[in-house]
Amino acid sequence: MSVADTQSLEPKIALALSGGGSRAMAFHLGCLRALHATGLLSQVSVISSVSGGSVLAALYCSQPGDFDDFERKVREVLTRGFVGPAFKTALLTPEGLKAVTVMILLGLDRLAASAVRLVLKWTRLPIGQKSKWLRESRMRRSASRTTILRRTFSKLFGGRNLPELRSDRPTLIIVACELRAKAAFYFTAKRLHCWRYGSADSSNVEVAHAVAASASYPLALPALDECMTFEKGGVCTVRRVTLTDGGVYDNLGLAPLWPDRDPQISLVAGEFDHIIACRAGYALEISDPASFMLARMSAAFESVFARAQNQAMTRLFDLKRAGRIKDFLLPYLGQDDRRLAMPPEDLVAQDTVAGYPTDFSAMPNEWIDRLSRRGEQLVHALLAEHGFGSVVEKKTPPRLERQDG
Repeated sequence: MSVADTQSLEPKIALALSGGGSRAMAFHLGCLRALHATGLLSQVSVISSVSGGSVLAALYCSQPGDFDDFERKVREVLTRGFVGPAFKTALLTPEGLKAVTVMILLGLDRLAASAVRLVLKWTRLPIGQKSKWLRESRMRRSASRTTILRRTFSKLFGGRNLPELRSDRPTLIIVACELRAKAAFYFTAKRLHCWRYGSADSSNVEVAHAVAASASYPLALPALDECMTFEKGGVCTVRRVTLTDGGVYDNLGLAPLWPDRDPQISLVAGEFDHIIACRAGYALEISDPASFMLARMSAAFESVFARAQNQAMTRLFDLKRAGRIKDFLLPYLGQDDRRLAMPPEDLVAQDTVAGYPTDFSAMPNEWIDRLSRRGEQLVHALLAEHGFGSVVEKKTPPRLERQDG
């Protein structure tokens, strides 16, 4: 079940855009600006994206106009943010009232289940062992803060469905995580896919729905809870799925791009000679002691999270050494600037961007310029230092005009 219908004789390039909220959007904007300037962006055949990277990628693959129009739209979106528009959506549309109603009903449902469990514990009746309702509500969270965000995204993407993505732009794979199967869930213009369930029809799925699922950070936003019909091995089955931030499974968006994925099981994006992986995270820092439970859990999560991303980055090096890919490019927001062989004189230093949050609040123009400029500079510096196989010749990066901030 390949996403790509044909295999080009030209070198195939895949682009992965990591998560990281608005920070990722701004950083990736700069990376795309540099790739556009060098002609590499037009050679990209597939974009795989997560969370904030999915917002940017979906804009690139859906908005009309040229790259300058796309950049103006992204800057407008970043300046406005999504928090304010989401509040307006909650207050001015039925979605806010629905979300509150569902939250109350679910709370009452779970309160009743807790009371029944307590009674059964006192009476020592074995009924509780057989009742699934006592462990999990039969109610679906049909409205929540995430559906409010989805409705906000719907305005941004003009209500377009996935098959309406631009045909002259790369194939887009939006990555989410399915919590029941504990597996990746992929949205594409042709199908939805989870290896545990099979494939589902994407014709009536909005771009906004895919982006909201990919960007619903679990500590702040509930998972999208819905039923879908999947086909696997010629058998159609209705499944209940709960979709959350794709970064939970793969924050770099590299999973669908690895070589030798089994088409009988996995969604296969194609075979790629070159991979560009844009990572909008920071290098690990030594933090205060995790003395309390929440701090310990947060530190433990970040440790596992960082380890998974570092393993994915290491795999790029392993694949190149093994000859499985010809080359890769790894623009990394947390790049150690001392390791750049050919940095520009006016490089936006790593320590000047460290600490910007990963939420979707409005971003000041100063930070849009700073984060995007660093992404642009890193791509040019890495191309000048390493080249990119046979796709682009080594050359000195163009002089970038300094911007305030």
